Amino acid sequence: MPTYNDNLVQNTVGDVFNYSLGQVYEYIGPQSSLWTVPKIILGFVTIILGVLFVITIIKINRLAGTNPMSLIKEIMPPQPATSGLNLRWEEIEKHINSTREAEWKFALIEADKLVDELLRSAGFPGDTMGDILMNIQPGQLTTLQGLWEAHKIRNRLVHDTNYFLRYTEAKRAVGLYEKTLRELQAL
Repeated sequence: MPTYNDNLVQNTVGDVFNYSLGQVYEYIGPQSSLWTVPKIILGFVTIILGVLFVITIIKINRLAGTNPMSLIKEIMPPQPATSGLNLRWEEIEKHINSTREAEWKFALIEADKLVDELLRSAGFPGDTMGDILMNIQPGQLTTLQGLWEAHKIRNRLVHDTNYFLRYTEAKRAVGLYEKTLRELQAL
C-alpha cells in the first residue's frame, strides 16, 4: 500500500487557500489566453440562439392570427385512430410466433378481443362476440365465415381446460382475425 507524504498534501491544500481572489482573477481574467476559444464558441452559440428566438417569435405571431383549433392541430397533430391497434397487433404477432403453447393461446384470445372491440366501435350490435357475428349479414363482411371459425376455436380454448391448441390451428385462427382486420381497414 502506497504511503502519502502528509506534508505534501497539507502544503498543496494550504497553497490553494493562500491564493487571493485577485490572483485567481489575474490567472483566468479577460486578458488570459485560457478563455479565448470558449469566448468564441459561446459567441457563436449566442448568435445561433438569438436567431432561433427570432424565428420562434415570428412563428408564434403567425399562429396567433389563426383560430385556436388550427393552433392545436399545428402543435399536436392528430394521431391515427388505429395507432394503438397496430401496437396491439404487433404484440399478438410476437406471441403467435413464439414456441410456447401458452403464448399462442394468449395471441388467439387477444386477437378475438381486438376484433370484438373493433366490430363494436364500428357499430355492429350485440352483447357478446357471438351475438355480434350473428347480427352481421353475410354481405356486410366477406370474412364472416372465417371469423366464425376463429371465434369457435377461441371458445373451445376458453371453455375447455383440457383443450390442446396446435400451433397450425392457432396460427390459422390468428390469420383469420387478421383478414377481418384488413377487410375493416384497421391494419
